[in-house]
Amino acid sequence: MTKMEDMKGFSYPTPTGKSSVVGDLPWHFGTEHLSIIYRTDPEAIKKFLPEPLKPGENPDLVVVDFGKWYSLWDSQINMPYINPERTVYNETVIWVGSSYNGNQGKTCIQTWVDNDFTLVRGMFMGFNKKIGQTYKTEYMSENPEMPELGVGSELRGWTTSHGERLMEGTLKVEEKIDYNNLPDLMNKPLYNIRYFPSIEKEAPPSVCELVTLNMKNFRSGNAWKGSGSFKMYSSEIEEYSLLAPEEVLGAYYYTNGCTITGGEVLHSWV
Repeated sequence: MTKMEDMKGFSYPTPTGKSSVVGDLPWHFGTEHLSIIYRTDPEAIKKFLPEPLKPGENPDLVVVDFGKWYSLWDSQINMPYINPERTVYNETVIWVGSSYNGNQGKTCIQTWVDNDFTLVRGMFMGFNKKIGQTYKTEYMSENPEMPELGVGSELRGWTTSHGERLMEGTLKVEEKIDYNNLPDLMNKPLYNIRYFPSIEKEAPPSVCELVTLNMKNFRSGNAWKGSGSFKMYSSEIEEYSLLAPEEVLGAYYYTNGCTITGGEVLHSWV
């Protein structure tokens, strides 16, 4: 008779663990980001932050990030060779500033991804993920008609989901900057909400936690800044329009990487 402790894999457990949609921690990431930062109504941000979370030190700031992610987990480090599609995904994330016990951080309001493993893994980490498509400008230096990424370059990102175009942002690069000069909100610690409802009707959720993630091996890459624009499209099935932009403050392109080793539960609502 098979026992649960005989099963293997992070999720879901199987006899060998090979077919788990997400492999075991730690998880390793390298990322590209096209980010737009803007001001919105701070009262709208408050609605997304349940106590004990509070708005951050800049309670009206929002960052929308159009990104490309390269990921691995320890049990299948050679996945780029085994199945390249299992290592790359595109993602759009909406971030707002938040604080917990006076400590500044950021919280994911919504994110759209295009692959199953990042959708499921994101739910474990407390990211509110849905299926969607993210497209951003990519230049290839060996193409004679494509410019090098740098001053004067123009980049665009946009997001679609379930047949709707959701949002788009642009960047016209004006200068290269030191990575540490990116807006503070882009590199704050994460305060995420892990939520799994009970299968029993009317019962409290099985999991409802405020968590933070533990990271190591952080790597910072190149960074550029410039002028930008951002537009949201109307949707019958999304709520992001509550965070409609009032003033675009700037746009940035940068790369970084890290290893996520796990996390810590800060508060449980259950």
